[in-house]
Amino acid sequence: MKGRVLLFVNRGVNMQLVRIARRRWDVLAYRDHRGSCPVLDFLEGLTGSYLAAAEQMLRLLVQIIPENGPPKTEPLCKSLGDGLFELRKQPKGKKLRVVWFYGTGAVIVCVAAFTKAERTPRAEIDRARALQREYWEARRHGRLEIVPRRSDAPGEP
Repeated sequence: MKGRVLLFVNRGVNMQLVRIARRRWDVLAYRDHRGSCPVLDFLEGLTGSYLAAAEQMLRLLVQIIPENGPPKTEPLCKSLGDGLFELRKQPKGKKLRVVWFYGTGAVIVCVAAFTKAERTPRAEIDRARALQREYWEARRHGRLEIVPRRSDAPGEP
């Protein structure tokens, strides 16, 4: 069998999204293969000087955007090009960001959260673009699954 490679590939694209909130707008976030939501895990894990900014960002994602849609202009929102945007909170020192894109209809999909000093890290933008492509591919093939946020699950506080 020299020179032959057998590949077993699941050609169906699968993507899970966590529903952060839903009213007029549906706010979703990427869920990784381990079942974690990197955006929520990052924001909920911030402490110290980032705590107030993280709480404000979560309020934006859970209360304001679902009711009013995403902010359209700076300082709260900035386009990164090619359909990617960043929500911005600016505590002193490093800045807090959540990268997102529009889904179909009144939907935004959050794909990354991080702190930064000056420029948005290229690796974060590249990862967000890859997830954006994965989302559209999964949607095209009917392979999107939306799951509730942990705190919304039955039996949890």
